[in-house]
Amino acid sequence: LPYRVRWQDLKDLFRKAGTVLRADVSLGPDNRSRGYGTVLLATAEDAGRAVDMFNGHTWQTRVLEVRLDRLLPEYDSQLPVASSSTGTSSSSHPSLGSSSHLGSTSSVADEIEYMSLYHANDPSSSRNLFVGNLPFHCQWQDLKDLFRQAGTILRADVALGPDGRSRGFGTVVFATDYDAERAVKMFNGYDYNGRVLKVHFDK
Repeated sequence: LPYRVRWQDLKDLFRKAGTVLRADVSLGPDNRSRGYGTVLLATAEDAGRAVDMFNGHTWQTRVLEVRLDRLLPEYDSQLPVASSSTGTSSSSHPSLGSSSHLGSTSSVADEIEYMSLYHANDPSSSRNLFVGNLPFHCQWQDLKDLFRQAGTILRADVALGPDGRSRGFGTVVFATDYDAERAVKMFNGYDYNGRVLKVHFDK
């Protein structure tokens, strides 16, 4: 992506392919673009159309690389998430104040309503975990990589302040209650880069 592109620009461009639920541009610690991002479209058809329209598309002198994103490498299902450039990352969205990545697996992709997953912090669900006392350099990717040891993750978020810096806590949404319970047992009290994590079911 051109480095001056923000999430609004990305959303406006991909809107030509279909309904955009969310667009993110990955930002570094200095709040500058890393040159890649993610776009979440409403349907698989829209996502496929976006790949056809924009993969190889020249935008502000840069040639875009757009492909369908995946949650985990071992799942081969094509999901309605188009990723711009080679990264599978995203960054803070002004309305959410958190850094997140959205995906699903082959077994549940057809059953999950993407908008409900997009607002996945449902207090009635026992798949959602609160993770406190995170190191401040920890991004959503780090949180996801750590908690992946407990099971399949649908979403990981690190709360960000207005300055784009971590607030030291986040949430992880697992595919099953069992995986979430295992994560609490594995990581509550776990020493992560010198900080003892506090992990409990999100209230």
